[in-house]
This record gives sequence, C-alpha cells and structure tokens, in this order.
Amino acid sequence: MEVTGTRTDRLKMGVRLWIVVGLAAGLLVTAGCGATVPAGAKPEAQMPVEPRPVSIAPEAREVIDRMAKFFGARKGFSLRQVSTTTVSDEAAKKLAGAMTHVVRVERPDRLAVVLTGDQPGSGTVISDGEALVIHQKQKDTNRYESSSAPASLSELVDNPHLRTMLAVGGADVVTKALLGEDPATAILEGVQELTVADSEEVDGQPCTHLVAKTDSGNWDLWVATGDEPVPVKFVPAIGQLFFGGTNVDLSSTVMFDQWRFDPAFEAADFAFVPEEGWEKVESLTGFADQARRDRLAAARPSLHPTVGFPGMPLSLVGVDGSRFDPATQNDKIVVLDFWASWCGPCRASLPVVAQICKEYADKGIVFRAVNVKEDPETIRTFLAEEPIDAAVVMDTEGTASAAYRVEAIPHTVIIGRDGIVQAVHVGAAEGMEAKLRKQLDALLEGKSLAPKGGNQARAEPL
Repeated sequence: MEVTGTRTDRLKMGVRLWIVVGLAAGLLVTAGCGATVPAGAKPEAQMPVEPRPVSIAPEAREVIDRMAKFFGARKGFSLRQVSTTTVSDEAAKKLAGAMTHVVRVERPDRLAVVLTGDQPGSGTVISDGEALVIHQKQKDTNRYESSSAPASLSELVDNPHLRTMLAVGGADVVTKALLGEDPATAILEGVQELTVADSEEVDGQPCTHLVAKTDSGNWDLWVATGDEPVPVKFVPAIGQLFFGGTNVDLSSTVMFDQWRFDPAFEAADFAFVPEEGWEKVESLTGFADQARRDRLAAARPSLHPTVGFPGMPLSLVGVDGSRFDPATQNDKIVVLDFWASWCGPCRASLPVVAQICKEYADKGIVFRAVNVKEDPETIRTFLAEEPIDAAVVMDTEGTASAAYRVEAIPHTVIIGRDGIVQAVHVGAAEGMEAKLRKQLDALLEGKSLAPKGGNQARAEPL
C-alpha cells in the first residue's frame, strides 16, 4: 500500500476502521489499535512520494454523477440506514450487532440524525435552523448540549459529534456526501480507482455495483438504476482486528431504505424533546474531559499485569533469518513493539517508536518490531512498500504475544537491564513520544519504573 502524508494522516486511516464496527470500538480506541496519534509526533524527513494515478471508469463516473444530480435537485429527503456488523470469533461478539440511523434533511439548514441499536453510543443530532442539539446516551445516562445552528448543512457535517455518529457502520462516505453541496466530489475524494463490477439485484431492486479502491479503505456500493439512483447497499472493507489476543475477522453491511423525497416535514421532525432525567451540559466534550480527570484523580492508575515481572525468554526469527531473544541482551534495555501491517495505528506509531529507539541505540537501547501472526511474505511485501527503519522479528504462532499478554496492538514493552518489564504502552496514547523518552532516560540513569514489592498501582506512574 502506498501512503503519502504525515503519520497523523496515516493514523486517521487506521482509526476509521474501528469506528465502522460501532461506537463500542471506542473500548479499543483507548486500549489498542484505534488510539490517537502521539502528541508532538513529527514525521521524519522522507523523499517525496509520487501520488498514484487516479482511475475512474466512465461508466462508474456516470453512476456517481446521476446520483449526485438527483440528490442535488432535492430540497429534502429522509431515509433509514441499517448497519450490521459480524465477527468471526465468539470472543469478540461484543463488537457485533446492528445500528440504525434515521436521517431527515431539509435544505438549507435543517437536519435530524437519530442513532439507535445494539452497540453503545446511541444519540441524536438535530438542527432546526436556529439551534443545534447534540444528545448522547452512554450506559444509563443521557446528556445533551445546545448551541447556535450552523448556517448550512455543509458546515454542520463538519461537527465532530455528527461525523462520529455518521461513521458508525462505515457508510459516512456516502451519507455525508449526500448532505453536502457537491455530492460527486465528496464521494470521490480519496478514491484511487472506481469501476463497475456488474449489474445485479439487491432485495429485488436492480442496481449497479461500484467497486472503489481508496487511500483510506476500499468499499463496494450498489446504486439503484432507474429514475431514483439512490444508494441501496454499502460494504466497507474492514479486514481484521486484534482483539482478546487473536485476529478477528470483521465485516459490515449497510442497507439504505425507506426513502422519501421532498416530503412535507413538520416542526416535530426537527424538534428535540429531552426526557425526564436527561442532563443538559455546557459541552459534551468538556464534560467527558472533566469526568476523565475526576476518575484519574479518584483512582490510582493500574499497571499492565506484566510490569514488575521478568521478561519471558523467546526465540524470535527475523525477516532476515536471524534469531533474537530479549532475555540474552545482557545489560541492555530492550524495547519490543508488537504490530501488524493491517493495523492503521500501528503503521502510524511504529515509525515513531523505531526512530526514538534508533536515537538511543548507542546508549544501550535494543529495539525489535514484533510482527503479530502474519506470514513472512505479507511482512516482506509491506516492508518493501513502506520501509520501517528497524529490525523486524516474527511472532507467527503468537507465542510472544501470549507471553507478554498482548491483547490489543500496538503494544510496546520496555524491559530494563535487570530483565524486568519496566513499562507497557497499549495503543498509541496521547503524549506517548514524550513519555517514552522520559522512561528511557530514567532507565539509563539507573532508575526503576516498575513498582517495588510487586505489581501494584502507583499514584503517579512515570
């Protein structure tokens, strides 16, 4: 895969994969392969990469233009959008289920999006042209905020709460485009190749099947033929997620139905009526941030269960055929970064960790990028397309992952000169680059990061 731009750009591609399985993937955002970019991460100097040529088949472009023209001529419309996510492993069943969007649109500035379903994260975004209300349901609590409405739907689509809500199921590439002023340009943004696979029926409705390859994930879209060229079905290419210590296949299918065009909406269609017990807050984001700070202040943060215990002896084989065992690195500080080529956050964070360890190499830091459960050919192909300036070893059977209790990636382990696991980072958490440097400096000064007297939580982890 050829990727241009900064690591932050790449990370956005990876994060999007986890949003499509529903807001329950937020559990993984803080714990694994959907984390935020390390604060202050700077891309290393690199040779400019020529952008790949864009190939849009004329017949595919015609379908997109017909759909865009049709919706551009509509003053209003409404639809139902049902996203169904399935998983290959029973252990990851919490990520499976169905989520339903009900969308009502009246140009220039009225919009209602109601999200309900099996996953956490249900909520509502309503703009009546004067006020914008955003409601979120989290477990047994309901909170909402109110502010002045944007002047247009295009401005409203940029609201981060709405973007996140529409991204559930992965069909936001379609839905957001239909809400904008230029649907064709919006839906083709980032598309490298678009072709027509064939014509087929979806639930008895004749459709044209479009296949897209994009810089942020491939997708298939079925558009109805005839006088109403509406989206009927959308399937994003998700792939695998590392969950609970194993690779889990995920798939999502989004169906569009219950279309109404230029309907006679009533005031109630764009009205928000809070139920008894719902709490109005100044800012949902500010409330969440404060709640997080309160939790951290009230509880001693826990450590990963491997911290404070000896690193496990391993015999890892490098892609170059060499062997590596962290237990044999006498008087060295060893950093292991568990990753996979399909994990977007790994592709963003791994070069950062590798660069830091390279800077510390002459001080006694040994680094290995530990690939999790991918075959050698897949790894070599990835490294040929996106080189990593670090030695890569293979955990083909998952032995190393099990030994170090890896349940989500990226997963970074720091082993001290004494062979004790000193620190573990799960995910590319905010501020990781600065924290990693601080930890390495402390270890080089002879300090210990692991708690004395066993693996107990510290009030102020380094």
